[in-house]
Amino acid sequence: MKTLFLMMLLLAGGNARAQYFMVQESAKSPPKKALMTPLDVAEEFLENNSETNSLTNSALSLLRFSFFKDKYADYNERYNRAKHFGSWLRDHNDGTCYNTRAKVLIRDSAVEVSFASNGCTVTEGHWADPYSNRDYTRASDIQIDHFVPLKNAYISGAYKWNWQRRCLYANYMGNEFHLLPVYGPENSSKSDKTPEGYMPPNRSYQCQYLAQWLKVKLIWSLGLSVSEKEAVEELAQAHHCTAAELSYSETDLAAQRRFIANNMTLCQ
Repeated sequence: MKTLFLMMLLLAGGNARAQYFMVQESAKSPPKKALMTPLDVAEEFLENNSETNSLTNSALSLLRFSFFKDKYADYNERYNRAKHFGSWLRDHNDGTCYNTRAKVLIRDSAVEVSFASNGCTVTEGHWADPYSNRDYTRASDIQIDHFVPLKNAYISGAYKWNWQRRCLYANYMGNEFHLLPVYGPENSSKSDKTPEGYMPPNRSYQCQYLAQWLKVKLIWSLGLSVSEKEAVEELAQAHHCTAAELSYSETDLAAQRRFIANNMTLCQ
């Protein structure tokens, strides 16, 4: 592993920012383009698998990477949450007054939630925080974590997207791990760190945490820095994560890409 790291440094002239990795899209071949937009990838993936029966549901290894010599985080404009991703979205077409935060709290509560007098803001429920492995009942204790933080998404590829794609990413509910309700102070400890700088204290969740990190990167075609990729590999080995835990089916990936393509107009 260390030998590969040194070889990559030599290939990039010793500049770690001039190289990155991506989770490989297919068991057969690497992506054709570096840091494609999720819509581009969705269209290409669905074109290549236009017949439902052509999807074999084979498992993609989340630890199989493609290497790129292009510059990582090669953005011209500094990250700005409000400008680049906006705030929680309220979909005026769904017939409710719930924004994305409220929808995640409703989705993940083990009991029926309670609302403030406005009928829109969730105040109480029952949420199991997978990071701390503790339960919470007050919504004020909970923050909604973007599993791959917005800042990391931006520097690892989202800087190339238009605002609609970034807004969709910030409000994405196509699966149950992209946005998670977690204890506020624990989410603050995570901040915008990759697994290199933060792993949840709940040890039983750590392999799942790594898998979900890589799934988000794969679904959205986001890059991993050299140190991030090395840290993920070392953590997977240290926590004895199995190949099954660190895999993702082609069928599930296709479903995620289809959801992205079908919801690109969510943010008007």
